Amino acid sequence: MAENWTELVVGIIMIISPWVFGFSDISVAKWCDVLLGLALVVLNAWTIFGERMSAAAPASEEPKKKKLLKTNVEPKTTI
Repeated sequence: MAENWTELVVGIIMIISPWVFGFSDISVAKWCDVLLGLALVVLNAWTIFGERMSAAAPASEEPKKKKLLKTNVEPKTTI
């Protein structure tokens, strides 16, 4: 869990780094940092808050298990 929070902070730093370190006039470097930072923030926030939401969900709302169909069909083999 601590890794996710660390990566979230790194993502935020990556987003603001072009302006803090003064390379915002280099378009490719700026957008690379901003987009990768956004990806880190979104994915780690999803992981962090998704785990909290799933842990807080009541047991009655668990998805129903689907029944698997049993068949006697063998897979085809080619020679």
